[in-house]
Parts: sequence; structure tokens; C-alpha cells
Amino acid sequence: MNTHITILLIDDDPINNIVNNKLLKKFNPSLEIVEFLSARKALQYLLDNGSSLPNIILLDINMPEMNGWEFLKVYQPLNLYCKLFLLTSSIAHEDIKQSKEYPVVQGFLTKPLEDDKIRKIFD
Repeated sequence: MNTHITILLIDDDPINNIVNNKLLKKFNPSLEIVEFLSARKALQYLLDNGSSLPNIILLDINMPEMNGWEFLKVYQPLNLYCKLFLLTSSIAHEDIKQSKEYPVVQGFLTKPLEDDKIRKIFD
């Protein structure tokens, strides 16, 4: 496994970020994890750090200010090469279908993050 992997967590719930951080670190203690409670701030981070992008992005859909879909509309044309997964509490068929309209989305994962989902992220 790559020794330096950076994961960007984008979720407006700080508890989710704490739990996901712990689960990911348990899977691979050497992970660098950057957390954002705001999709808009995460997008700015990506724009400001173009030379040092995360390897993986875990994006929630339902967030205030800028939701996951709005994030994707701005993110996709940037052609940034990060593995992006939606990590959401939504099980709505419409959301799963809509996620397939974005080629940058590698997968649709439902919360909570579990070992089998973490393995899928790293495959």
C-alpha cells in the first residue's frame, strides 16, 4: 500500500468526520486525513493546493450552504485526479442514479463507513 495517502473528508457533521477519521486510521495508520465541514471550503482547499491534491475524497451529499451535487458541478470540470466517493446517509434511488451522471464519482457508499467499504475505497 502506498505509504503516503491523503484523504479529504467533506461532511458537515463533525461527529461523522471524527468516526470516519478513526476508522480510516485503524485501516491504515499512515493515512493523512484532511477534514472539512463545508464543501465550499474544501473546494477552495483543492483550488489552492493543486500541486498537492488528496488521493481520495469522501463527499457527503446533504450539506448546508453547498451540497455534494453543487460541489460536483464545480469540481468535475476542474479535471483534478482524485478518487472521489460519495459517502452519504442517503439511500434514495434518485441519488444513486444521479451519482452515475458524474464520471468523477468512483462509488456511492452509504454511512456508516465500515471495513468492507474502506477496502472498496482502496481497491
